[in-house]
Amino acid sequence: MKHACCLYTEPFIPHSPLVTNSSHWDCKMKWAFVLVACLCFLNSLVECKWKHERRENHWRENANEMTTSSYREDPPDHTKLIPMARYVLHNADWASLATISILPAIEGFPFSNVKSIVDGSLANSTGVPYFYMSPLDFSARDLSKNSRATVLVSLEETRYCENKKIDPEDPRCTRLMLSGKMKKIKERTPEYEFAKAALFERHPAMADFPPDHNWFVAKLKIAQIAMVDWFGGAKYIPVRDYLAYNYTGTEMLQFRNKGLQK
Repeated sequence: MKHACCLYTEPFIPHSPLVTNSSHWDCKMKWAFVLVACLCFLNSLVECKWKHERRENHWRENANEMTTSSYREDPPDHTKLIPMARYVLHNADWASLATISILPAIEGFPFSNVKSIVDGSLANSTGVPYFYMSPLDFSARDLSKNSRATVLVSLEETRYCENKKIDPEDPRCTRLMLSGKMKKIKERTPEYEFAKAALFERHPAMADFPPDHNWFVAKLKIAQIAMVDWFGGAKYIPVRDYLAYNYTGTEMLQFRNKGLQK
C-alpha cells in the first residue's frame, strides 16, 4: 500500500531533442513565410508606384502636347528665314541680354542677364525687342557705359522643341541672336506709349514694380541678325527685310485668349 501512490504518478518522459528541433523549425518556417509575404507586399507597392508615376508622366506629356498644339500654331518651315525669325521673337516672353560688364571684378567681360521682352502688342509684331529697365539693374548700368548688346531668344520658350523631343542646343530648335545698340525711348512719345502698353499687356506684373526704381522703356536698334534653325551653320538675315516683313502674330493673341478662358 505504501507504494500505491506510484500507480497515480505519470511516467517521466525525457525531453526529446527531436521534438525541440521540430519546434524551432516550425517557428523559423513561420517567420520565413511572414518575411516573404512582407517582401511581396513591398514589391507590389513599389511596382504600383512606378506604374502610377509612368501613367502620370504619360498624361503630363500628352497634356503638354495638347496644350501647345491647341494654343499655338507650329513655327514656319526652317527654309523661311524671316517668318521664322519673327515668329521666335514674337513668341518669346524673355530673352538673354548680353552686355559688356562694368563690374570691377569682370570689367570688359561679356555678362548675360534675363530680361522680359516684347516686340509689340500680342497682335502687332514689330520685330524690335522692347525692354522695361531700371538704372539699378546690372544690364542698364553696363549699357550706360557701352550701349552694344546681343539679345538671344529660343524656340524652346514655346515648348515646341520639348514636345518634339528636340534638345535646346539642337540646330532644329531655332535660336535667334539680335545684335545692336540699346536706345532709351523718350517718354510721352507714340513709340513709348505703344511699347509700354505692349510690355504691360504681356507682363502685367510690371505695373506693380517699385515706382522709385526709375523705370524706363528701351529698345534694341538692330545691326545684325543671326539665326540657327537647321543644320549647316548660322544664317544672316538682312535687317531691312526682317523689319519690313508683315507679321501679325495672331497665334500669340489666340494663345493668350485661350489661356484666359481656361
